[in-house]
Amino acid sequence: MVELYSLVAITLVTVITPGPDFLIVVRNTLVGSRQAGMKTAFGVSTAIWVHIAYSIVIVNLASAHSSWVMGMMKYAGAGYLLYLGINALRSRKKSVDEIVSPVRSDHYWRQGFINNVLNPKATLFFLSVFSQIVSPDTEAIVQLGYGVIITLICLCWFSLVTLVLSVPSVTPYLDKIMQPFEKVAGVLFISFAVAIVI
Repeated sequence: MVELYSLVAITLVTVITPGPDFLIVVRNTLVGSRQAGMKTAFGVSTAIWVHIAYSIVIVNLASAHSSWVMGMMKYAGAGYLLYLGINALRSRKKSVDEIVSPVRSDHYWRQGFINNVLNPKATLFFLSVFSQIVSPDTEAIVQLGYGVIITLICLCWFSLVTLVLSVPSVTPYLDKIMQPFEKVAGVLFISFAVAIVI
């Protein structure tokens, strides 16, 4: 039970702490819609299983190539954040109604998924959890159960963020803050990318 409590505690702190995943969910909710935010949150949560898979494999096999894999993911993540940042900075002023309609339904899910898969913070988190908190003697089925718990925590938190930001009484104010937020988000995405590389 100590293992489970430790896992839940560190997951809550990590998920709530603002990072690239939090930023992409907030951004897509503000410049898209509640549905866009939910799809982004689901994409982020789905990507968790990629991290769980390689974390279990790397930790259990103690692969000699694990540092190389982490390095590649680190720079791929930095590149993707840089791409998001540049796009956000180049965005022009739009209204809520103008933004909501023309986006394909799978666009936001894909953004959330890619953002989390290439998020070095997520990579380090899962490798740390499965190498430090979860015992090597823990059965595989239990480790998968931990993955389900982490996924649910992540999905619940980002869904809550989306719901709060998409309350009808908040909508009239979104036009005023969307453009400034896009620019701030762009700067933060690029800052994350630079920090990762350095």
